[in-house]
Amino acid sequence: METQLEQRLKELRAEYESGQNILNDIENKLIELENRKTNLKETLLRISGAIDLLKEILGEGECVTDEPVGQAEEKAVSQASVEIVEVPNLIRKTLKEAEVLLGEAGLEVGNISEKTGIFPIGIRFGDILRQDPKPQARVAAGSPVDLVIAVKGESKLNPDEGSMCNRFFDRD
Repeated sequence: METQLEQRLKELRAEYESGQNILNDIENKLIELENRKTNLKETLLRISGAIDLLKEILGEGECVTDEPVGQAEEKAVSQASVEIVEVPNLIRKTLKEAEVLLGEAGLEVGNISEKTGIFPIGIRFGDILRQDPKPQARVAAGSPVDLVIAVKGESKLNPDEGSMCNRFFDRD
């Protein structure tokens, strides 16, 4: 009987050790999955930022009036003989570069605002993220161009508001 108990004890110890190994493997895999989840969240946020930037850049052909560019120019020139100029592309430029380009185009710097967060690859802190009016728009000389500049700071992105990534965030 004692040998049977010793045999059973060995079996239980082996089973316990096997279970501990499986538990450790599962915990390691969970840690790996959490790391992958975190990396995926960061990647999706960067992609979301890149999408926003590309939307801004692709909106280059927009006009500040509802009329086609040629008609808006002719109307403005005939009404007040106002010089019409094209807005330069300031995206990814520094504020100093933007000031020079706007001056050369006969435009002025308008309101300057800052945005914190995770930015697309290639955007550095201090670069122009957005501008209004959009690049290539035609406006009267001397018009202001509003700028949004990338700055350091914590992202204020709320995953519940307007993010394509919201399904990947924990819901507590």
